[in-house]
Amino acid sequence: MALNEQELTYAYQGLLHAFPEDLHIARPMIQMLQDRGDNEAARDLAMDMARRMLALGYSTYALAFITICEQLKHPDTDEIESIKTMAELTLSATHQDDDVKMFELIETLSDSEAKDFLRKGTILEVQKGESIVKQGEISRKFYLILDGTMRVHVKTRSGQDIDLTNLQKGEFFGEFACVYHLPRTATVTASSKVTVLEFDNEVITELVDTSPEAGESLMGFVKRRMIASVSHAHPIFTDIEDVDRTWLADEATLVEYEAGESFLPEKGDYFYIIAFGKAKACIKIDGKDQCCELSVNALFGNASEVLKLPDEATLIATERCLVCKVPLTIFDAFSKAYGGFEHWVEKHVKTRNDCCKGKTKPV
Repeated sequence: MALNEQELTYAYQGLLHAFPEDLHIARPMIQMLQDRGDNEAARDLAMDMARRMLALGYSTYALAFITICEQLKHPDTDEIESIKTMAELTLSATHQDDDVKMFELIETLSDSEAKDFLRKGTILEVQKGESIVKQGEISRKFYLILDGTMRVHVKTRSGQDIDLTNLQKGEFFGEFACVYHLPRTATVTASSKVTVLEFDNEVITELVDTSPEAGESLMGFVKRRMIASVSHAHPIFTDIEDVDRTWLADEATLVEYEAGESFLPEKGDYFYIIAFGKAKACIKIDGKDQCCELSVNALFGNASEVLKLPDEATLIATERCLVCKVPLTIFDAFSKAYGGFEHWVEKHVKTRNDCCKGKTKPV
């Protein structure tokens, strides 16, 4: 069931507290306040946004919010004129937006698309100690935190419960499982009373159908975030600097293969990392197939002599696989910059190739 106007306003209020500089949140919020007849709150928010935009160097946006203030007859005409004068004087100035906290999930959408997207959520109250997502389960929902804090933790094979991170209001989780129908990789438990927006996977499908460009942008963001998660989970990237993790997430793509599908590396300057699923690499030895299982974190790629599979090897998905396709320039740069990266590759490739030739166990 779609959010009603009161619930949608509540959702935007929560997002505005988390992302006070985000135009995609402030503009619809001002309109909703106007629609319900609360012009005073609408013009106060417009004035607050004008101040924020001016301080951040977004002079054009500051002027736009000042125009709203004038339309709503904000009583502080002196401040309106002051902000207008400063904004006009600094229109050509550059600004720094490194510290601006934006809600990335909707930043590529128009205001109306973002509003329609958020409206399709369902507001849930989660009590302290309650787990909304459990490790290992299969679910097609993802969540946006409007208020409160949630703890992300995993249980190891030995039974130990390990904390990974804490999620705050404005953060979202579960989108990988939702989009790619993957088992949950962690448990998410409320550290306090929490309010979340719950979305079904059909929300993204509908967005792609009704607005392909916006849907593609949103899916691109989800893919980048998944690749970023690989950069944190894969041991090869242990020593990588954050700027290089960002480079990897921006340049890599995600390719999906169904069980039984062959995915020998295509020609080109790329290397590949299995992010989810399993495959088998097979070669013929004395007329018989010798196969080695390749699982999550396995690397391969014909563009690099270091990463090549043994000659005439075939590679087939034994279950559904998600594979990161990464430009070889990143491989070369990381090999030169990080000793641990190069060492892990050499060790992994030797183990993998020995396995393909029947000398060791699967990797």
